[in-house]
Amino acid sequence: MGNANYVRYAPGSYSNIPTGFVRVLAEKKVGRNGWPVMVALCSCVLENRMIGRMLAASISERTGLSLWQVARGMAELRNKGIVMLVIRRAEEGYRRIDRSNTGHVARYCFTSEVWNKIETESDLSENA
Repeated sequence: MGNANYVRYAPGSYSNIPTGFVRVLAEKKVGRNGWPVMVALCSCVLENRMIGRMLAASISERTGLSLWQVARGMAELRNKGIVMLVIRRAEEGYRRIDRSNTGHVARYCFTSEVWNKIETESDLSENA
């Protein structure tokens, strides 16, 4: 077993989920719809804690969940304080919560509490 190589997946076919983030999902008791949705979203996390745009249909295709289950999973992640809608600046200059509409998919980011836990845990594992 010691000489076995790790599996090599095709690019974009897997998600990278930090150990600290798995712990956060377990602590917050994320359920059966939230977990697969979060795993799908983890394939497009940006360095500034933003999550890249991913259509519900794409999440459904990746996870096998129905569109309703994807919607429930996203609602669960928002309600448990894991992700939140991004605050955008409108053309008029005022700030507003991003919303999906025709031709636009709302942007999400990790809450600062969760992002700090993820970064703290990854710093600890790098120094081990």
